[in-house]
Amino acid sequence: MKFRMFVAAIMLLITAMTACSPNQKENTTEVVTGNAGNFLIIKGHGFSEDKNLNKVIFGTVPAQVLRAESNYLLVQVPAQKVATVPVVVTVGENISNAMMFAYHPKLVAASF
Repeated sequence: MKFRMFVAAIMLLITAMTACSPNQKENTTEVVTGNAGNFLIIKGHGFSEDKNLNKVIFGTVPAQVLRAESNYLLVQVPAQKVATVPVVVTVGENISNAMMFAYHPKLVAASF
């Protein structure tokens, strides 16, 4: 139940991304933010339902695809230095437009 609520909350945070069909429109300048380890739902079309055939790259770091449907992917954000990086999905020879993802710095709890 908690996992479903977490995924639902992430879905509200994520903007739709045009996936895997070449799109001649300009890339969006909107930036999605989060932390390494977060779950991210990428909505679009043209994804393979075989999760191993979808490649999601955050900058130069591949993400783990946890679930794949024809209209969305559930991925886990890979660890990376704090930065804003492009996220690109590849299925076969089809490459999506880039979506920008900004990593939050890790918060450290203070002890008193």
